[in-house]
Amino acid sequence: MANSEIVSALTSSGFEANGMVYFGTWRDYAVSLRSISGKTYYADFAVRLEKVPFSLRRSLAKAVRVPGLKLGGLERVTNQVVTFSLRLNPKGDVTAQFRERMDQLAAALRDNGVFPADSCILTGAPMPDSLCLASVGGLICYQPAMASALRDQSRRIREQAEDNRENGSYLTGLVGALLGMLVGLIPNLLSIIALERIYGLLFALVPMAAMFGYKLLKGKMSKAALWIVIGVSLLGVILIPLFELAFYMMREYGSSLGFVIATILNALEDGSFFSALGAEYLQLLLFMGIGILFAWRYIYGQLSSSAVTAVQTQIDTLRPNPLRRRPEQY
Repeated sequence: MANSEIVSALTSSGFEANGMVYFGTWRDYAVSLRSISGKTYYADFAVRLEKVPFSLRRSLAKAVRVPGLKLGGLERVTNQVVTFSLRLNPKGDVTAQFRERMDQLAAALRDNGVFPADSCILTGAPMPDSLCLASVGGLICYQPAMASALRDQSRRIREQAEDNRENGSYLTGLVGALLGMLVGLIPNLLSIIALERIYGLLFALVPMAAMFGYKLLKGKMSKAALWIVIGVSLLGVILIPLFELAFYMMREYGSSLGFVIATILNALEDGSFFSALGAEYLQLLLFMGIGILFAWRYIYGQLSSSAVTAVQTQIDTLRPNPLRRRPEQY
């Protein structure tokens, strides 16, 4: 299917593009669409649910399944977003398929008592006047929002970014990153010592904690912060075996802290410690690299430039909320 056919189907149905995300409304639901492959999309419908029982998931999954046809199905249900996969057949009228399938998805939601979102994603205020793209659970989705709250948030973030640019310090940020890294190492050490297992996801805590510490101690939130956090996280790879050695010496031999420190310093000085642990260091380095990849979205999102870009995206996609004009039907 030519990409132009998909673009035509979406734009002729009232959807606009912002980067790789299309956004608009369908039957009063705020909807964003993200491409999975050439002919399959994720459709995120904005909703508000107090709880998400398994019976609802099962009912929605059944409602959108069409026997004999591979049209996608239910992907996830949260308190704020219901996501469906939507598959289009290149052999036919793509626009007609898209509109028919979107009607089926919207009808399935309403038939199961899941109505369009009617509260602000930022403040929770009822019947917000606008819609905009916003980050929900790490994904960019189209959501209702109060325009005034969004503009206040934009102003606050820009002021914070300007203050950080003028007053942030790489030195205090480095100290914070080191302290955060040490905190992030604790669950990894517990896992290695107590369970004798290494978990890649736990290693993601190290760069996340390092970035949190960096930000907490007023580090300058420029792109240099990324390299500082990554460097500090990699330093943790060196520290893990040292902490392991200290633990075992104190537990197995009852060594004093002073003796442990002196022994480790001697081993570091003659280089024997690192040469003996070459393979283990490579393994730890691999897992820390995986951890950094897992945490990348978080640490990158903490940069001032990322925060300003995110809020500008919200401003650029601000549109009137059609649901506010006729809330009585829900």
